[in-house]
Amino acid sequence: MAQQKRSGRLKPVARLAEEKQQRAARKLGEILQRLQQQQQQLQELESYRNEYICQLQDAARNGIKATQLRHYQSFVSKLSEAIEQQQKVVLVAEQDVAIARDNWFQTRNRVKMVDSVISSCQAEELQGELRCEQKESDERAQRGSGR
Repeated sequence: MAQQKRSGRLKPVARLAEEKQQRAARKLGEILQRLQQQQQQLQELESYRNEYICQLQDAARNGIKATQLRHYQSFVSKLSEAIEQQQKVVLVAEQDVAIARDNWFQTRNRVKMVDSVISSCQAEELQGELRCEQKESDERAQRGSGR
């Protein structure tokens, strides 16, 4: 039974590295999507607070009761707190993206490294086959000229 070539033995390693890279890419995509959702939610909160502040300013120009003013101010304060919390959530999501991106880069680099090793092995194997063929050809030529 002929021994399998080194490049062939490395194919399962390459396949596993590729699968790991694909999983890392999918995870990065999911985390990026969550980040976008959190950023969208933050933008909506900020937009809502800005609209509410505009309503407060309009009401103040037209005259407003003290109780209504306190109500507006209290609500704007609660929106500001919600925005601060959402900013923290976005920051954590951004950190998660950075970690997932680093993981994906590492897995991608591993795939490239394994592919490079396989290519190098294939080149060596080809050179070996060419040397064997050349040696056989030389031997045939010597036997033919020796008659």
